[in-house]
Amino acid sequence: MVAVIACAGKSTRLYPCTNFLSKQLLPLYDKPLIYYPISMLVNAGIKDIAIVVNDENYDLYKRQLKDFDKLGLNIQIILDPKPQGTVGALKVAADFIKGQKVCFVLGDNFFYGKEFEEEFQKAVNLTSGAYCFGYPVKNPSAYGVASFDKKGNVTKLVEKPKNPESNMCVTGLYCYDEKCLEYANKCELSNRNEYEVTDLNMMYLKENNLKLAKMSKKNYWLDAGTSEGLYKASEFVYKTIKKTKKQIGCVEEACYKQ
Repeated sequence: MVAVIACAGKSTRLYPCTNFLSKQLLPLYDKPLIYYPISMLVNAGIKDIAIVVNDENYDLYKRQLKDFDKLGLNIQIILDPKPQGTVGALKVAADFIKGQKVCFVLGDNFFYGKEFEEEFQKAVNLTSGAYCFGYPVKNPSAYGVASFDKKGNVTKLVEKPKNPESNMCVTGLYCYDEKCLEYANKCELSNRNEYEVTDLNMMYLKENNLKLAKMSKKNYWLDAGTSEGLYKASEFVYKTIKKTKKQIGCVEEACYKQ
């Protein structure tokens, strides 16, 4: 399995900090935010990683990650000349994916927890279909939201619904089989003029081939793409490192263990 990390957005939620710097290069406690999804992927055994960026930040990512090949990683920085949503990043990385299974990550999402790590490993080992992760939130209207039947099966996914039918948001982490690009190319532009990942996931759902793992509060997930989210994630990492005496988001350590 290869991985694609989407980092090409305008990061308007973090203005003015992101006027001249990608949000994924801002510090989450003691490391750039991008280090956390990279280390998460490496810990799961993925070493071929494409990072999709816009032209303003291309050189910055090249400089920041230039030494990671010495750790045994294959990091490719891919330019998206005209970012058009999350699925647009997958389309731009088509040559890198080349018909392989792919783990797709939104670069501003932060995950932590033993239960999550075990579930993520299952997702990485999928043989077919799609695997995504749900997390209960207080403001589901800000995210893609899953609806369920009485047996707990996912019935539909809606992007930023005004009247959400549940509080289970779909986080920015997805694992797909080799059909991913085929479905991505069928996605149409939404009314936000973006190719939405919710539409891609719905294609798998209509084929009864989408699994959503509901994460409990024993785990920790945050959208770190806002000032509040970045602050809370930084505070969590700081307190957890002090308590456990263990690093979080350390790419060098993840590579060493692998």
